[in-house]
Amino acid sequence: MQQDITALHKNADENSGLFRAVQQQNGNEIADLFAGADVGLALFDANLHLLACNELYRTLCGYLSNDLKSGVELQQLMATTFRRLNVPADEIPGKVSRIIERLVPGTAYSFRYTAPSGSIVEIRRRRLPNGTVVETARQIDAPASDMDINTQYEMIAEQSRSRLMHALDVMADGFALYDANDRIVLYNRKYVDYSPFAADIIMPGVPKEEILRVSTMRGAFVLNGMSPDEYIKWRLEKHRNPNEPIEVQLSDGRWLLITEKRTNDGGVVGTRSDITELKQREMEMLRISQQLHARNLQFDTALTNMVQGLCMFDRNQKLIVVNKRYLEMYGFSADVVKPGISLRELMQYSVSLGNYTAEEAERALAERNDPNQLSRRSVIKQRLKDGRVIAVLNEPMADGGTIATYQDITEIERSASMMLEYTRKLEHSNRELVDFAYVASHDLQEPLRKIEAFGERLVSRYANLLPDDGRMFIDRMQNAAGRMRKLINDLLSYSRVTTDAKGFQKASLSKILTEVVSDLQIRIEETDATVEFGDLPVIDCEPMQMRQLMQNLLGNALKFRKPDVKPVIRVSAESHTEVEKPYIVLSIADNGIGFDNQFREQIFTIFQRLHSRNEYEGTGIGLATVRKIVERHGGSIIADGQPGVGSTFNVTLPIEQGNSKERAA
Repeated sequence: MQQDITALHKNADENSGLFRAVQQQNGNEIADLFAGADVGLALFDANLHLLACNELYRTLCGYLSNDLKSGVELQQLMATTFRRLNVPADEIPGKVSRIIERLVPGTAYSFRYTAPSGSIVEIRRRRLPNGTVVETARQIDAPASDMDINTQYEMIAEQSRSRLMHALDVMADGFALYDANDRIVLYNRKYVDYSPFAADIIMPGVPKEEILRVSTMRGAFVLNGMSPDEYIKWRLEKHRNPNEPIEVQLSDGRWLLITEKRTNDGGVVGTRSDITELKQREMEMLRISQQLHARNLQFDTALTNMVQGLCMFDRNQKLIVVNKRYLEMYGFSADVVKPGISLRELMQYSVSLGNYTAEEAERALAERNDPNQLSRRSVIKQRLKDGRVIAVLNEPMADGGTIATYQDITEIERSASMMLEYTRKLEHSNRELVDFAYVASHDLQEPLRKIEAFGERLVSRYANLLPDDGRMFIDRMQNAAGRMRKLINDLLSYSRVTTDAKGFQKASLSKILTEVVSDLQIRIEETDATVEFGDLPVIDCEPMQMRQLMQNLLGNALKFRKPDVKPVIRVSAESHTEVEKPYIVLSIADNGIGFDNQFREQIFTIFQRLHSRNEYEGTGIGLATVRKIVERHGGSIIADGQPGVGSTFNVTLPIEQGNSKERAA
C-alpha cells in the first residue's frame, strides 16, 4: 500500500485520471484505501474543501477530530496549525494567502515543521491539473531545520517551476514549447483555449502532428478551400520551418496570429495571439475602402453623365472637380480647365473664347468674391454672346469652398417668355369674355321681355281668333323665351362668381343651410322630401356663394328624384384639424336616380347634361357654378353616384382662408 500511495503521489500529473477514478469509488473502498496507507493522506477538491483523510494524517498534523470535518477548507486547517504553533494572529492571513498563491495546478512542493505533538513532520503537497490537491504527511527523525541538500534543491526547482507556470498561465497569449522530436513539452492555459477541439489530447509528450490532425478533422479551422490533408501539410510545413507569422481563422470566428521560432536544441517555441478584433477592424476598413471605391466610380459616372455642368472650388477659389458637360457648355479645353486653375484664370480664358466681355467677367468675379455671396446659396443667369442663357447655382460648402452647377435654360427662358405673353393675352381675353357675357346677358334681357310681353298680348287679345296650331306656336315661343331667360340668369350667376366676388368672413354653415332649406320649402313640401342635417362648422367663406352652392346641390337632389319615392337628403360635415392646414369635408347625399361614375367629371362641365330637357329641366350650368365656387374657396368637389341608388357630393373646404381673404377681396 505504501508503494501504491507513493507512486500515486509521485506521478500525480500523469495519473490525474486515476485520482478521478478513486474519487468515484464508493465510501468503503476510499476508507479502506486511506486506512491502509502507512503515511498520512488527505484529499481536497478543486475548491480546496476536504474530501477524505486518514487517522494517521490527523495524528501527525496534530488535528482534533472536530478540525477535520468533511468540507473544511485547506486554508482553515493551515490557520489552525499556525495558531497552535504560536504564530502571531496578524501574520496568519498573509502566510495562508502566500501558500495558496503557490498552489497552482500542476505544481508540488515539500516542507518540514515541528507539529504541535512535538514530532518532526514532512508534508508533501501537490495540486493536480484538474485542481484537486493531494497531501501526504510522514514523521522523520531529522530536525525540522536540518533538510538534506537534495530536498532543498527539489523545493527550489519546484518553486521555480511553479513561478514559471504561473507566469505562463497569466499570459494573454497562448504559449507552447516543442522538443526536437516535435513533441509538446510545456504549454499554458491560453494555448489550450486556442485549441478547443483538441483540449482533451493536449498533454506533455503528444506530437504536434497529432494535435493538428485531431483539431483539423474535428473542424477547428477554416480551411479556405483546402482539403484537410492539404491544410495539415501546409501548417506542418510552417511549423517545422518557422519564418514569418501566419494568420489562422478558427471555426468559431476567432482569428489567431501564430508566431514560431526554433530553439537552440532543435525544438520550437510558439505563441498564439488573438487578433480577432484587429482582423474585424481590418475587414471593416477593407469593406469601407471597397465602398468608397465603388462610390467614387459611381460619383465619376454621375459627373460624366450629368446634364448640368458642375464645378467645385476650394476656399481659395481653386478648381477641385469639373465634369465633361461644363467643358462642353463653355467650349473649354480639358488641358486648360483642370483642377488647380483659379477662378480668375478660368474667367479670363472664357473671355478669350468670346463667351462674354471682360467687364461682365469682372462683375461676376466681384459677385463670387463677395463674402455674403460665398456664405449663402445664390442663383445667377449668364447670357452668353451666342444668345444662350446659363443658370448658375452656387452652393456654399462647410470648409469655405463652393459647388457650382450650370444649366442651359435657353429654351426654358424662351418658353417662359412665350408663356408669359400667352398668359397676358389669355387674361385679357378672359376679361373680355366675362365682360361680354355680362353685357350680352343684360342686353338680351330687353328683347326677351318684349318677346314675352307681345306673346302674352297675342294670347290675351287674340286667343279666340287663333287656330290651334297658332296657339301652339305662341306657347312654344313663350317656353323658349323662358328657357332663354333661365339660361341668361344662370350665365350671369356663373360669371358673377369671380366678377362680383366679395371678401371671405366667418360664417356658420348650419345657418346658411337653414336659410337654403327655408327658400326651398315649397319644393320640399311638393315632393314630400326630408332634409336631415346636424350642427355644421363655422368656416371662412363668402356666405352668398356658399348659399348658392348649397342651394344648387339641394335643388339637384330634389330635381333628380325617383318617381314614387320620397326624397331623403342628408347633409353632414367632418372636420380635420390635426393637419397643417385644417379643412372640412361637407357631404350632401340623396336617394335619387344617381348616375354612372364614368360621367362624374362631365357633370361639372358647363352646358353638359346627362338627361334631355323633356326629362329634367335645367341649363347645365348649376354644377359648373358649384365647382367654380369651390375652387375659388381653395377647395375641391368629388361626385359619387350609383344608378338607381343615389348620389353623394363631397366638398372639401379649408377652415381658414388666411391670405386668401385679401386676394378674394
